[in-house]
Amino acid sequence: MKTEELTLTRKERERQHKRQDIVEAARHVFAMRGFATATLDEIAERAEFGKATLYNYFQSKEELFELVIADAVDEFMEIATETCLDESLSLHESYTRFTRQLLGHLMANWSIYGLVMRELHKMETNPHIATLMPEFVIILAGPLERAIEKGEVHPLPAPHVAMMFMTMVLSLFKSTLHIQHPELLTSADKLATLDSEVIEAAIEQGLCILERTFFQGIYSGEPTEEKHWCLAK
Repeated sequence: MKTEELTLTRKERERQHKRQDIVEAARHVFAMRGFATATLDEIAERAEFGKATLYNYFQSKEELFELVIADAVDEFMEIATETCLDESLSLHESYTRFTRQLLGHLMANWSIYGLVMRELHKMETNPHIATLMPEFVIILAGPLERAIEKGEVHPLPAPHVAMMFMTMVLSLFKSTLHIQHPELLTSADKLATLDSEVIEAAIEQGLCILERTFFQGIYSGEPTEEKHWCLAK
C-alpha cells in the first residue's frame, strides 16, 4: 500500500510538472504569436510534448489562454496583497510600493502582459477571474479607506478610486510600450526585453505622473514632502 501511495504521489508530481511545462510554453507562444494565430501544435512543440499529451491536460487553446490570463490576475493579486495589507504604511507608501512592483513586473514581462491587457476584458466571465476581481478591489481600496478614516484624503468612494488608480498604472505601462518604445512592438524578436535602466526610468516617470495627477487630486490639506516628493524635480 505504501509503495502504491508513493508511486501515486510521484505520478501526480510528474503530472503537475508536465502541466506547468505546458502552461509556460503557452505563455511563450501566446506572447510571441498572439492568441488568434497561436496553435496547439506550436505550444506542444515548445513544451516538447506530443499534441496527444497536451490534450490529456487541456481540451482547447481557449482553455489554456484563460489559464494564462487567470495566472496574470493571480500575480496582480499577490502584488496587491504584499503592498496594500500592511496597515502601518500610509496610502502614499502603499500605492508607491504597489506601483513600483507592478510596473516592474509588467515591464520585465511586457510581451505576455501586453497581450493580457488587450484580452482581459474578454475573460471577465471566467469563474476564477470573476471571483478574484472583487477581492482585488477590496485589497487595493484598503489603504484609501484607512486614509479617508484619518481625514488625510477627500471622502471619495474608495473602490471606484482604487480602480481608477489601477487603470492609471496600467495606462502608464501601455504608454511605455506604445509611445516610448514602439520598436518593441514591431521587433522581429517579439520577446525582446527592456533592460533594467529603461524599466527603472519608466517606473520613476510613472510615479512622478501619478504624484502630479492622482495624489494631488485626492489628498486634502496642503502638500507635504512625502505626498509630493516629485514636485521639486
